[in-house]
Amino acid sequence: MAVPMNSLEWPRHILPIIRREWALQMNATASPLAPFFGIDGSQSSVEYSQGIGSFDLVPEYNSADAEGEPGSIAYDSVAPLYETTFTHKEYAKGVAIERKLMDDNRSNQIKRKAQNLGFSFGTTVAAHMSSVLNNAFSAAHVGGDAVALCSDSHPVNKVSTDVYDNDGSTALSYAAVVATLIAGQDLDNDRGNPLPVIYDTLYVPTALQGTAYEIVNALAKPGGANNDANALKYINAQELTVVVDPYLTDANNWFMLNKQMANMHLLWFWRVRPELALYPASEYDLVARYRGYMRFSYGWDDARFIYGHEVT
Repeated sequence: MAVPMNSLEWPRHILPIIRREWALQMNATASPLAPFFGIDGSQSSVEYSQGIGSFDLVPEYNSADAEGEPGSIAYDSVAPLYETTFTHKEYAKGVAIERKLMDDNRSNQIKRKAQNLGFSFGTTVAAHMSSVLNNAFSAAHVGGDAVALCSDSHPVNKVSTDVYDNDGSTALSYAAVVATLIAGQDLDNDRGNPLPVIYDTLYVPTALQGTAYEIVNALAKPGGANNDANALKYINAQELTVVVDPYLTDANNWFMLNKQMANMHLLWFWRVRPELALYPASEYDLVARYRGYMRFSYGWDDARFIYGHEVT
C-alpha cells in the first residue's frame, strides 16, 4: 500500500517541477553573443589571462655551410602582453510558493512563478554578455591594456608606442562594411607583421537588422547605379553572417567580429553555474522558498577579434 505524502514534504515534492520550468525558461533566453564567448569553468575566486605576442617570420634554413657543418636553428620567443583579471561575482534571486497553491491544485501558477525566475536568470546572463558590446566604447570599462574594447589607441605591446585601431564612427552601410572588412585585413601583430583578421559576423541591434540583411544578402551593391557585383563576396571569402541582438542598448552602434578569434579572446568563467535549491526551513512553513544562485566573471584579453562603430 502506498504511503501518502506527509504534509511537510510538499516543498520537496514540487522541487523537480520548479527546477524544470526554471531551467527551460532560463535556457530559452540566451544572449546571441553566447556562441562568441570562450566559456570555461573555474575552481578559484579569480582567474587570469595573460596575452602573449607573436613569433616573427620563419627565416630560411641552410642545412650546412661550406665546411659541411649543420646550420643553426633560430629559436624564437614571444613577448608577454597584457594580463586580464577576472573576478567572479555572485548573483541570487528566489521565488516563494504558497502551500495553498498546492492544496488548490494551482499547478499553472506554480509553473509560472518558476518560469519567471528562470526568465530572470536567463536575461541576467544575456544582459551581462551583451554588456561587453554595450560598454565597448566606454572608458569606464577597459581591458588589460587600459583602454576600451573598441578604441583607436590599443597599444600593440608593453614597450612600443605603436597602436592599433578597431574603433569607427560610420553609420551602417554597404561602403562602411567593406571599409571595416579591409581595416581588419590590414591589422598587424605586436611585431609589425601582417595579422589579417577576417571578420565573418555583422552584429547589429534590432533597429539595424533590415539594413544588415540588405547589405549581406543583396545580389548587387545596394543603390549601385551600375549593378556592380557584390564586392563583399570578393573581399571576404566567407559569407558574412548577420546576428541581431535585442540586448544591445544603442540603436545605431554596430560591430563586426571574427567568431573563431572571439572564442579565444572573449572569455566567460563559470565559478558556479546556475543552480536552484530549496530553503530547508520551508518544511515548517506554509511557504516554500526556492533560491537560484550563480557566480561568474567575463571580459576579454585581446581586442582584435572585433571592430565597433559608435555612431552619433
